[in-house]
Amino acid sequence: MGIIIKYILKNVWEKKFRTFLIVISVTCSAALFFASSGIAGTLTSMYEDQMRMTTGKADLIIRANERSPSSTFRLDPGEVQGVELIAGEISMAASYRIPDSNGRVGQTDSRRLHLRGFHLDELQELNPVMFSEVGTGWEFAGNWVILSQIFAEEQGYKTGDSIHIEINGASRRFTVWGIAYPAGLFRDSPQSEQLTAVIPRETAAAYQGLRGQVSRAYVLLEPGVEEAEVQQALRQIYRRYEIEPPFTQADLSAMLGVIVMPLYLMTSMVLMISVFIIYSTFKVITVERLPVIGTFRSIGATRRMTDWVLMGESLAYGLLGGVLGNVAGIGVLYLIASVLAADPWSGQMDFSLEFGAFQMTGAFLLAVVVSLISSWIPIRRVSKTPIKELVLNLMEGSSRKKNWKTPVAVMIGVAGWILPRAAPHNWALPLSTLGIFMTMTAVIFVVPLMTKIFLKLFERLMEVLFGNLGLLAAKNLKDNTNILNNITLLTIGISVLLMINTISYSVGVEVLNAYRDWKFDIMVSVYQAERSVEQSLRAVPGVKGTYAAREYRTAIQVKDPEYTLRHLQGVNPASYQEYMAFRPDGDPQELLEKLSQGRYILVADMMRHILQLEVGDRISMDLPSGLQAYEVIGFYDSLMMNGSNAMIDERYYRLDLQEPYPERFYVRVDEGADPDLVLADIRSRFRQRGVWGETIRQLEAMNDKYNEQLFTILKAFSVLAMIIGVFGVFNNYMISFIQRKRALAIMKSVGMSKTQSVIMIMAEALVGGCIAGLTGIFGGITILMGIPYILEAGGIPINIHFATNYFGIALAGGIFIALTASLSPALRGSKLNVVDAIKYE
Repeated sequence: MGIIIKYILKNVWEKKFRTFLIVISVTCSAALFFASSGIAGTLTSMYEDQMRMTTGKADLIIRANERSPSSTFRLDPGEVQGVELIAGEISMAASYRIPDSNGRVGQTDSRRLHLRGFHLDELQELNPVMFSEVGTGWEFAGNWVILSQIFAEEQGYKTGDSIHIEINGASRRFTVWGIAYPAGLFRDSPQSEQLTAVIPRETAAAYQGLRGQVSRAYVLLEPGVEEAEVQQALRQIYRRYEIEPPFTQADLSAMLGVIVMPLYLMTSMVLMISVFIIYSTFKVITVERLPVIGTFRSIGATRRMTDWVLMGESLAYGLLGGVLGNVAGIGVLYLIASVLAADPWSGQMDFSLEFGAFQMTGAFLLAVVVSLISSWIPIRRVSKTPIKELVLNLMEGSSRKKNWKTPVAVMIGVAGWILPRAAPHNWALPLSTLGIFMTMTAVIFVVPLMTKIFLKLFERLMEVLFGNLGLLAAKNLKDNTNILNNITLLTIGISVLLMINTISYSVGVEVLNAYRDWKFDIMVSVYQAERSVEQSLRAVPGVKGTYAAREYRTAIQVKDPEYTLRHLQGVNPASYQEYMAFRPDGDPQELLEKLSQGRYILVADMMRHILQLEVGDRISMDLPSGLQAYEVIGFYDSLMMNGSNAMIDERYYRLDLQEPYPERFYVRVDEGADPDLVLADIRSRFRQRGVWGETIRQLEAMNDKYNEQLFTILKAFSVLAMIIGVFGVFNNYMISFIQRKRALAIMKSVGMSKTQSVIMIMAEALVGGCIAGLTGIFGGITILMGIPYILEAGGIPINIHFATNYFGIALAGGIFIALTASLSPALRGSKLNVVDAIKYE
């Protein structure tokens, strides 16, 4: 037993590349599983921190909504059981005019400020402020202000300095009480349009004419208290006001779903490739050791003994891969989090890695199980081989007929095609994902059949190009399981790469199309924009026209049938199509005109599919005016809020949603005018009222950057899968060479030259790579047919768009990898010593 173990350890040490190949395959699988399972916790913490920038430790927030009698309210002094603190706030928009180089205040160059009024002691308990400078002995009352370090360093302010801030059109003099580090509610980026500053709550109330009132309140609960009970008690006090948590787990789950699900999908693909590689590598190990294992068996070693030793070697690879996988997983998790933390909308987010025993144990066990299972088949095969065949090394590696694969592939493929299309909405995501894996499995099973079909097509071409050597190469491709494994590995890798790049390309096309649907140049929002605001906007130089967009982006509960509508538009039928593309199932103008004739609703195709709606159906929505029923009169194509949107006439929008002001304005500029300059003018004119605005070019660029971040990660996963697959291809060509030594030697003994040997092997690689490219394209297209159902189930209704150049790259890549991997076996085969290869050592 000791001799066998010593022999195997010696081989492990000497075959360093092979050991590296197995360990790196196991490590990658474990690391990606670790990262995929850990990213949810990390992103949850990161997004929760981002959301809590403004809300701090608050468990509940009290604020006005559409049903409230006023936008402000008085805090009730009575105690509520279970409440530790209720911190009130009054916030307002302000501006700071930046002085020029001579110290004179400019007329147009300004910095927007978000003034937040708090009692400092309450703020420190709710959302602690960390100071870089602070006044000592000064009570925080009156015209004091706390500035962010970013603003203070930018404008050169220190504690005790005076600063003039414009509030409601009037210049107010404040004294700098303290300067806060950019953390918590002061965590602005230098590029932020609006920087945060804090003033005493009584001062903010005085400037707003709201003495004794607040615009919102933050509630901290005592430890162990039931949130629902306190929420109900507060609703009895603050009737007709909204009392909700800052965010819900459903909000976080929706944000995480589009990231975590693709990562698990990619991890599974990498896992499939790793299993193939470990399986094929152990075939090399067992083939190389056949004579020695036969010798050990002939002198008394039992099958169980040799099996356990080989399985022990596999276990060692799994243990090492599990340890390294955990270490590498932390690095991969950090890289993914750091990429996603660079949010183009809100700047760089802080993050900390969140993982625990589940991730580490899961990754470690996965590594061990993958290694053991993948190596068991070749080990078991050797175990059943008679001693004579082991000693004489008579296992050639030609494949047995496996007629069961084709019918099984058809059944699995049909089931995989049906599942996403027949799955009910509640089960759409898991069943669609299962369907994708079934489709991939069917493709793998059908590779041998497709190889035979393509070989029949290529056989004549191979004869023309390479003569009899081409026919011989075709025969070798038919009979060699290792070449089939190569084609399978390349098929999986090419399919995954094609899938990810096509999805990335499709998202880019859909986003571009969505922005092209916007027939305007600037999007602007002005606080409480009455009719005069739109008239003032139209008077800005360079503005060609405006459209008052009424958009309700707070979740609306549809009661019959049950659904959460994320975006409702109130449209003006006369001018809507001048600013937005509208693609309904029917005549656009006719549908818009009918929309204005009553409580009618047009529904996006995604919402139609989920609710199984038809024209004439009625849906009831819980609106600020009460439960209102609208009749469906048509459907339209839209990606707004991932397809969860609908539109009604603006008259009924104002009536039922009790929204007197437009949410935003769409602005078109004159031909030749620069939207950036026009937007700067708009911001300057409306800075005292609170204005937000972006050009469509800026919004598109930020959206592209965000999508690119996600797909950079997925592409990295797919490239890693392909790299591991390439290692496996190199390994399989080595297996093929080892198993065919005697056959190649016999061919040389009957007259095959070195050149002919190289040509034959390279011809095999050329055709094998070409077939792998074609089957990879077939596999990629087959998988992509089910991807829209996964995306739709995840709330992302994206159509798949194919880029023909990707197909050419896939085919060329398969050929290049196969040719490169065959170089070493071809050269070694040409130098083969006939006598040494044929004789038994």
